[in-house]
Amino acid sequence: MTEQKNALAQLFAACWKDEALKARFMSDPKSVLKEYGLEVPDGMDVKVVENADDCVHITLPAAPAGAGALSDDELSNAAGGSGTAWIGCTLDCPTTWTG
Repeated sequence: MTEQKNALAQLFAACWKDEALKARFMSDPKSVLKEYGLEVPDGMDVKVVENADDCVHITLPAAPAGAGALSDDELSNAAGGSGTAWIGCTLDCPTTWTG
């Protein structure tokens, strides 16, 4: 997984320096990911969105198998249940979100 994170970090840094690469990454992410050694399985769609100073995109993970069978209390405990919300990034985020 660290190797994938490093490859993504290199890709992101390259996109920040090269607008043409960034445009290609946003329009054809599978091809650009492949160029950086990151294969995407057949049948999987990839969408790239860019955060901005006034807009942050949060990805809601898919529900785990059987999640519909959990009660609200069980779901709350499975998600941490502490009442504290947090946002994580796959890589170190280049900006701080103060939401």
